[in-house]
Amino acid sequence: MTESVITELDDGVLTVTLNEPETMNSLTLEIRDGLTAAVQRASDDEDVRVMLLTGTGRAFCAGAAVGSLAGGNSNTARPSRKQQLDNLGGSARNVAAFANCDVPIIAAINGAAVGAGFGIAVSCDIRLLGESARMGSIFIKRGLASDYGVAYWLPRIVGTGRAMEIMYGGELLNAEQCLSIGLANKVYPDDQLMLEAKKYARMIADGPPLAYTILRRMTGKAQDMTITEFAEYEWANQKLLLTTKDVKEGFTSFIERRPAKFTGE
Repeated sequence: MTESVITELDDGVLTVTLNEPETMNSLTLEIRDGLTAAVQRASDDEDVRVMLLTGTGRAFCAGAAVGSLAGGNSNTARPSRKQQLDNLGGSARNVAAFANCDVPIIAAINGAAVGAGFGIAVSCDIRLLGESARMGSIFIKRGLASDYGVAYWLPRIVGTGRAMEIMYGGELLNAEQCLSIGLANKVYPDDQLMLEAKKYARMIADGPPLAYTILRRMTGKAQDMTITEFAEYEWANQKLLLTTKDVKEGFTSFIERRPAKFTGE
């Protein structure tokens, strides 16, 4: 049986591939739960330094599995109340897993990233798009407001006014539009996307892992703190890093004019 979510660890880079191209990688239960497990692995496994997320086929993730939302197959038994609650809880766990992950997450967006798929994309730290990629919050077109953390993350990325425009309009943005408003970090030809994404992931994997973890945590907490609270939190983390071998290596390699070899110690 084909795996719905494929994971491959290569020298610190955990590549996670959504693998249901026949559904455009919609968030079936298999993809949702497999993705949550993959993000949790990225956070817990000390051999993982960065996670690279992409999809097979012509979509990154086309959002919710529409059949299940619209009532599904009439021959399929209706889920029990407990199953429905578990499904809702599963979505929340997925969103939380991204927010709480302790390694950088890069999205290589190879096609459509809409609805909940858009939520997954904006939960990532870096978004690299292929030229044919399309992204958007289409919830309003379905009579919904926001899901998968879109209303939480999007204003932090593009600003409140632009975020409201995207969410109120429900239109899809092409790759160049995403780049122009800061929603995409880079845009590449489709056939070069994964090559460039792997280069970016390698750059992070070769860097100081503890510093990346602390930087991700600091960035996540910053907007929930006063500047005084944040300055104290920031300095406490800097003092911790100053005791590590990686900081010594960073300065030594600079003086010796050679690439640093970070070990995470």
